[in-house]
Amino acid sequence: MKSTAPKLPGKFCRVLSFIPWINWLSVLYVGIVNTNALHIICGIVYAVVTFAVPSTAPFLWIVGIVQYIFAYRSIKKLMGSTGVSSSKPQEKANIHSPSPTAPGFSDMVLPGEPEKKQAVPARPQYSASTVRVSIHDPHEKFFADMKKNAQKDGKEVPFVPFMSYWPTYESMNKSQQAWYFYWRSQVRQGNYIDTDLSYIFVLIYELLSGTGWETPRDGYEKLTRVWNAYRERFPALDRYLADWIFDFARQYELTDFPISEQENPHASPSAKTDLMIAQHVSEVPLKLSFSLIDALCDYSIVSSKFYKDGNQELMREAIPRVVALADAALQKKTGKGILDTYGPTRAKKQEYYAFASAVCPQANQKIAFTIKGYSAYPKLRAYINELVRYGENSLRNLCGCRGRLRGITLDPETSKLIDSFMAKEYGNRQRTDLSEEKPAKVVLNFENINTLREESDAVREALSVEETESKAEKALLTDVKEVTSIYLALSPESRGLLDRLQKSAWEAPFQPGDEALIQEINRQAERYLGRALLAVENADIIAEDDYQDELAYIYENPPAISAEEARTKRFDKSLLPEEFRDFMEALSPEQEKALFAVTASVDPQPELKKIAEETLTMPQILLDDINAAAMQYLGDILIDTAEESPHILDEYAPALKKSIA
Repeated sequence: MKSTAPKLPGKFCRVLSFIPWINWLSVLYVGIVNTNALHIICGIVYAVVTFAVPSTAPFLWIVGIVQYIFAYRSIKKLMGSTGVSSSKPQEKANIHSPSPTAPGFSDMVLPGEPEKKQAVPARPQYSASTVRVSIHDPHEKFFADMKKNAQKDGKEVPFVPFMSYWPTYESMNKSQQAWYFYWRSQVRQGNYIDTDLSYIFVLIYELLSGTGWETPRDGYEKLTRVWNAYRERFPALDRYLADWIFDFARQYELTDFPISEQENPHASPSAKTDLMIAQHVSEVPLKLSFSLIDALCDYSIVSSKFYKDGNQELMREAIPRVVALADAALQKKTGKGILDTYGPTRAKKQEYYAFASAVCPQANQKIAFTIKGYSAYPKLRAYINELVRYGENSLRNLCGCRGRLRGITLDPETSKLIDSFMAKEYGNRQRTDLSEEKPAKVVLNFENINTLREESDAVREALSVEETESKAEKALLTDVKEVTSIYLALSPESRGLLDRLQKSAWEAPFQPGDEALIQEINRQAERYLGRALLAVENADIIAEDDYQDELAYIYENPPAISAEEARTKRFDKSLLPEEFRDFMEALSPEQEKALFAVTASVDPQPELKKIAEETLTMPQILLDDINAAAMQYLGDILIDTAEESPHILDEYAPALKKSIA
């Protein structure tokens, strides 16, 4: 409803009232804004008479001034009697600050020539228009209760299980609250006793909101200690705390902390990853952490069979050294390192959502900045990919591991340098490890040989099983489920290519039309294995050594392709905008199911819970992974998770609903 409160005219209107011929406008304006019919009629009459009878203009000018003064004083007197303030109302901030003067996010001086018409602002201002919050914050009471409970100590009570999505105090019953405050008291004393994940998230939300610490440095250290204490038991913490701690450090300008060195096993190409990489541009040689290298590499290092087969520490130590070695060699040869040689030349404007999915006042702020897009740059990713894969092959050779990664095209000079370095640094270590394994002294008792032979025959007969069952138990078949999922997701044409490879010992000549089929197979392999399944070497298509056993098992025990499995798509891509199609291709089947549930359901929570249970994850993780993919392909999040019931953002909902198959 339109306000009818009296309003004073501004300075411009007062000046206008003294200008001959047109001062009738000031009288008309006062009448309109205060809905006063007398002033409106007078203003119109003054205008008509002034132009119809010009000789009356001086007289009407004086009359207009007198009437304006009379109107101004009347309005001012009326406002004084009704208590209406003439000043503009203060706008209520929509982001609660955890401290009296919450600092903004720090700027970073970053190298690289910016694109035209783009520049890094001296001090970014984050206006309300860049923050996705509802008019009524559903967590407002939670933030108020944080202050009330900041110093509350808990007495020892029995543990009570607690499971909630986006947990708050209101999510707990009295027994759970009693346990929470007791557990929090123990944590504040440095005693990280066992508890449930939802309790941990409530404590994290408190710390992010400014509760439980005296200085930002203290808050940073407490967040890090909680993460390190519980991350092994709750791997889901890695998906959130690496990003939230990064945001926390930037918010409070904690530039002296190595925020990029917090190992994040779920790092991926993103604006945040670019910020972390940019901190290393001046290093000689380049010292990227293992997680940043993994994020820069199309080949998933942590999904490698060699990595998972007890070589985690070896790979985490050796691979960053391989990258540093190659960077030093490039610096010596050309005067430029890897980032300058293979990275982008121009900076670009990027943005990300700070504290995404957290329950804290500053959650989901959109932060914009200008920086080079290292993490998604194809040339840089291709080179890092080759370095990592060649380095792993060198380690496999030193360890006597069966199988090699295929299709590597690293230049001979760098290859030779890596081999020499690996042999020097890790060859001696392998020999030392082997020399420490002293062979056990064997003493044969020939009198018992016949007895042992008879007993072994009896055991062999008792444990005999069908041939297919024994094959399924082969130690090398560690990824049968994933390779089967790849096979079921392929088109008949792509399965035909695998048929050709199977008939020729997993190596077949490249034929016209094979490139598109290889891309489809490897796209599915990236989804399920984190790496390619097929490679091309010397005009031949070769299945990766690591997965030939799984492929052979599938052909010996072909999976059933039901009609339901064949129908994996829930959205009609032909009805989607072009920018959505690559995004949909990047989603896993469970992520597509979750997106469908949020798009098609008024209350998607039950279906999300069911999908999460089937895939041994959490609904929140499913939604955050979808939003991460959306940021990569669409440049914006797709699902609003700030409300209790997640929903598609208004600008994207029509296109998705229209495409439901």
